[in-house]
Amino acid sequence: MQNSPEHLFIPKKIQQDIAEKWFHLYKWISPEEVKLSVERDFLGVMKYVWWGMAFFSILFAVPFYGDLEKMLLVFFSAIGIGTFFIFLYLLFLSIKRSFLLSKSAFVILTDSSISLWGKIVKLSEISAIKKELKHVGDTFDEELFGHSKLSESKQKLSEQVLAQIFGGYKLFFSGKSSSKISFGKGRDSEKAILLIIALYTLYVGVMSVVYFVWVLFLWGFGKIITWINTKYLLYRGNKVIMINTLFWKVDMTSDNIYQEKILLKNFLEQAQENDWKDGLLLEINSGIERVSSLGKDATSQVVELRNTIYASQYKDMFSFNIYNSWVKKQIIHPLQWIQKLLQKNLEVIESSISHISDQLANPLKSEFSASLKMQKKRLKLQRTNVEKFIPQLEEMILKLK
Repeated sequence: MQNSPEHLFIPKKIQQDIAEKWFHLYKWISPEEVKLSVERDFLGVMKYVWWGMAFFSILFAVPFYGDLEKMLLVFFSAIGIGTFFIFLYLLFLSIKRSFLLSKSAFVILTDSSISLWGKIVKLSEISAIKKELKHVGDTFDEELFGHSKLSESKQKLSEQVLAQIFGGYKLFFSGKSSSKISFGKGRDSEKAILLIIALYTLYVGVMSVVYFVWVLFLWGFGKIITWINTKYLLYRGNKVIMINTLFWKVDMTSDNIYQEKILLKNFLEQAQENDWKDGLLLEINSGIERVSSLGKDATSQVVELRNTIYASQYKDMFSFNIYNSWVKKQIIHPLQWIQKLLQKNLEVIESSISHISDQLANPLKSEFSASLKMQKKRLKLQRTNVEKFIPQLEEMILKLK
């Protein structure tokens, strides 16, 4: 089902996501699609200028076939002039696409609003951004919530350009071109045709190299332009870009916390079973440090997002009740769960330290005293780390509420 200027058909999965956390971050256009669009446009240009550039490059070069150095100089100069203007055109497109990417890389949807192109509008007023939706969709061959057709477009143009390339050889070998070239008769005429075929092959090789080098350059250049433009908009205080960027950060941080929760859970469960394998303490400490870092990031991001929205003209479009419930589920609840698990782990550590102390007090265990003392020292260090981290978690959770 396609979107119309008056209505936006939102997929069921996205609607469920919005119902759960009040917003959905839809990744519409990616940097890779910008690169793909530049490749498509390069092929599109070559489709129309291929024969013209080949004809004039060879036409200007052939009269100098008696002087190889001069002939190649003229030949490459003609190609260079043509490709220079193609490059300027593609550079202009790449810059436009990069600015477009900074505004439409992802779309924020809530239960009542949509954020796109630096604008936030109500879903009931989607016609206000119908031009922007159409422009992005047409530029990248991908309707909002639809399937990207860039690969298909590129493949079709590739086949057409290849057909032109091999069509040139077919024309030369068919002998149809010999009647149009006046180089005398017999062997001179055959040499001329072979020379044209050689120059055409060289032309194909040069344009192939130009294609791969320029596409890579324009893609990298475009990524830099996108980054600069986004930073500039943030510097200028563009509220929509700031809100979108913070949504993206909160979404990514919540996913990372969830993954770290699973890893830390496995390590702490091993510790609760008193199964202190080699490297387990190091893994637990690393996990605690990562959760601590992510927790601090989540705290600052959520607070900044909330304050930014409250201070903007869009605050009435957001439902903070649903959002707060999602924050509790995605960030607060995992942190609370980790806090409880660490408290249990602290009890296990105390028990292990007490057990080792009893062993050290036993004269029969004196031969293992060095090893036991080292293990006790490591456990005390772990206890210190856990005792230090639990209050930090409590502080993070309070700020998020």
